[in-house]
Amino acid sequence: MGHYVTGIITVSSVAEQLYRDKKLASAALRDGMRLVPLEDEDLDLIATFDGPPTHGFTHLSKDLIHTLSELSMSGRLVYFETEYFGGMGSQSAVAFEGGSIIPTTLQSGDGVINKALRAIGVVSNSEVDEFDYIGLSLHRNTSDWKEVAALANKE
Repeated sequence: MGHYVTGIITVSSVAEQLYRDKKLASAALRDGMRLVPLEDEDLDLIATFDGPPTHGFTHLSKDLIHTLSELSMSGRLVYFETEYFGGMGSQSAVAFEGGSIIPTTLQSGDGVINKALRAIGVVSNSEVDEFDYIGLSLHRNTSDWKEVAALANKE
């Protein structure tokens, strides 16, 4: 079974700003965090693809880094990408706070989403890792997360 999700995990104030400014819906996660699922057309709404992506990422361009940095002035956030099938694949993540990348979080490889989540204060208090603790394993595709987010924003 695969896991293909691209999105932003952030505090409610940033998710609300993305909804207000770009009509990007978000889904509730644990501890008051929100997931803004991003498909290609959503990424186009928030940034231009201005050259090769950052090493280890599919969509993280310089312009997207700039946009995410600006958004993080309103609250901390993690941008992440996963692409797994049958246990094989990759994940990439970067955390932002106060207008900057949090040092050492711009990475790809096993466990980098957990590391980025810890950098913005999401810490599992159970036997599961931060990825599962916050609820990222509930849906395996960005499109599934978009459906959940759309329903949440109609309530």
